[in-house]
Amino acid sequence: MYFVIFGSDKPGTGQQRRDTLDDVASYLRDRPGHPDVTVHCAGPTLGDGGAINGTLVLFEAPSLDAAQAFLADNPLQKMGLLEEASVRQLDWKTGCPG
Repeated sequence: MYFVIFGSDKPGTGQQRRDTLDDVASYLRDRPGHPDVTVHCAGPTLGDGGAINGTLVLFEAPSLDAAQAFLADNPLQKMGLLEEASVRQLDWKTGCPG
């Protein structure tokens, strides 16, 4: 099953957010504790002037519970840097792998 994480950063966390870029990239690449998750694309979302204002992750997981657990272990979520985050199932139609 395909899922998307949409996350919005808390205001005033810009420097903390920039400081986590490597940790988040490692988490998404290595998926510690989540061997059943495959990340297809991910990255920070940008606001005016190119400032990071959130995150988007498109991935496969065996269930909604597994997808929510993957979000819960994301460094951004664990550090409390996301003001809001949601996981939605995606019916991927165009450009999907395989």
